[in-house]
Amino acid sequence: MAEPEAGGRLLMGRYQLTSEIARGGVGTVWRAMDLVIKREVAVKELRLPADLSRAERESLVQRTTREARVAGRLTHPSLVTVLDVVDEDERPWIVMELLEASTLEEIIQVGGPLPYQRVAEIGLNLIDALKVAHGEGIVHRDVKPDNVMISEAGRVVLTDFGLAAWNGESALSSSGRIIGSPAYIPPERAKAGPVGPESDIWSLGATLYAAVEGYPPYDRKGYIKILRQEQLDEPKAAANAGPLAPVLAGMLRVEPGERLSAENAAKMLRIAALAPWAPEKSAPGETPVGGPDGAVAGPAAAEGEQTEERESAREHFRAGAHALAESISERLRHSPETMNSIMLSIRESSETLGLTKSGKHSDRSHLTRAAAVGLGIIALLALVMWALFGLET
Repeated sequence: MAEPEAGGRLLMGRYQLTSEIARGGVGTVWRAMDLVIKREVAVKELRLPADLSRAERESLVQRTTREARVAGRLTHPSLVTVLDVVDEDERPWIVMELLEASTLEEIIQVGGPLPYQRVAEIGLNLIDALKVAHGEGIVHRDVKPDNVMISEAGRVVLTDFGLAAWNGESALSSSGRIIGSPAYIPPERAKAGPVGPESDIWSLGATLYAAVEGYPPYDRKGYIKILRQEQLDEPKAAANAGPLAPVLAGMLRVEPGERLSAENAAKMLRIAALAPWAPEKSAPGETPVGGPDGAVAGPAAAEGEQTEERESAREHFRAGAHALAESISERLRHSPETMNSIMLSIRESSETLGLTKSGKHSDRSHLTRAAAVGLGIIALLALVMWALFGLET
């Protein structure tokens, strides 16, 4: 079918397509005007593979329409709102809220890896959104940086439920195709078994891994092994993830039954998001540029600038830590329930990581990671104690 020109296509006498926003493997997203209530919306045109039989085409259209309507029942700030489903040209067109934002993939490509604290915040938004979908029996099946939108105001939104499935459905399409982007497909998705929330947890872990490292957890050889259903090692630990590393390791376990639950992952993400921000380091060999003519500054000037940057970072850190301590102190003094909640989260996260006897992953191969996380928990407890008693001195 020929693509509609800007302003030349009217769907169901209501939605006027005006311009193309994005184009992907499963469709095109258009900017459009809802002529009834006079507001801008986004319209996703689904493109069906040309090699589908008539029966397969009809089945896919019915399924996509059903899933879009189910997605329309989901309400969460981090889920794009589905407003309508229009059937035209024997295909569904999904009408959604118009979101002015960049994809996480675009942000990584332009700015490089993100700080682990910001990645933890993004993960918290996305895992809450997935919990809403999973509660309705829906598995997204295509969580990846390209399907995560982040607005200038910081809103994080999971988009594109076009490949979603009901919990328990086969991981493969009816024609035997593997659905999804290779670098973000969990190992079990290459098999014909059922999919569940654990698959989305793995894909979310891979997405957060890419956000903090700049690349997905497995290289080309790794995801070819996934597609071929070959024996797969656990992914390499994320080097830049700091306290986020144990969360990612728990979400990316090869065996679905060994992965963190959404609840435990959320608790650990909150701890990582509260970790102090470390000052940025200059890249090795990077030389500061200064002077009105853009001349390269000498060693003394460079050292002076670096000293000023370090002092500025220390001041920002001290101010932020003091504000955080005051906030924690105020909440703990007037709300014993908050203290109980913090301690419960620490205890449950410790058990999940195998730091206690009831922990799930208590084998020796995790001792190093567990020790690092234990130190992080001790630091958090020290922060709480400082907040309670340090401000009085």
